[in-house]
Amino acid sequence: MAPPGALLIHGFTATPECLDGLRGGLEKAGFLVEAPLLAGHGTRARDLLKTSWRDWYEGVRFAYRALEKKADSVSVAGLSLGGLLALELAAEFRLRRLALLATPILFQGFTMTRLLPLLARSFLGRFYPYQPKFLGPAINDPAGRKAFKSYFLMPIKSVMEIVKLQEDLRPKLGEVRAPTLIVHALRDNTAPYASVAYLEEHLGSKAVRTVTLKKSNHVLTLDYEKDQVVREVVQFFKR
Repeated sequence: MAPPGALLIHGFTATPECLDGLRGGLEKAGFLVEAPLLAGHGTRARDLLKTSWRDWYEGVRFAYRALEKKADSVSVAGLSLGGLLALELAAEFRLRRLALLATPILFQGFTMTRLLPLLARSFLGRFYPYQPKFLGPAINDPAGRKAFKSYFLMPIKSVMEIVKLQEDLRPKLGEVRAPTLIVHALRDNTAPYASVAYLEEHLGSKAVRTVTLKKSNHVLTLDYEKDQVVREVVQFFKR
């Protein structure tokens, strides 16, 4: 009999390495795990400029279909942008279970809702194509911050691709029927906690479990409560 499968999707500007702890926990529990590298990631920030959210999704979709052929069933976990891509999969395919980790179905704050869209639309974008991460990664644990691998520069055009993905997804949330686990930090400074309530209200799933973390920031799989995140996802996928 084929083993159960788990597809893990990393976040914006990051790599699958940020999901290594979760991967290890799932493999120990008997899952066949795949964690693809999103298009434009893992090289240089300028490579992201050549991609769109549909390119990211196409790679995820390809990995899902490949895993589906080898596994008894497939559950999917996505971190941040990975959670949005996981929702796209759940709207298209019948997933066994779905885990949304720090998933920003909406953005808040002046920078994300006003400044970056303005730069993307105006001629200023030609002279300011990237937004540096001056504060470093959104991880409270110093060890996690040190271990995290990602681009220091965020292409503004690529950030707007995330916004396009959000806009594509919101009308489709009712089509997501898979049992869903939402894990989100109360003080996430990247994906507003308001995303949790929005997802709870609009998902089509009749089984939604929410876990709120109080010590972590955005990159949950590398922060203070990373072990709890692994336990929650593994237990949820095993049910």
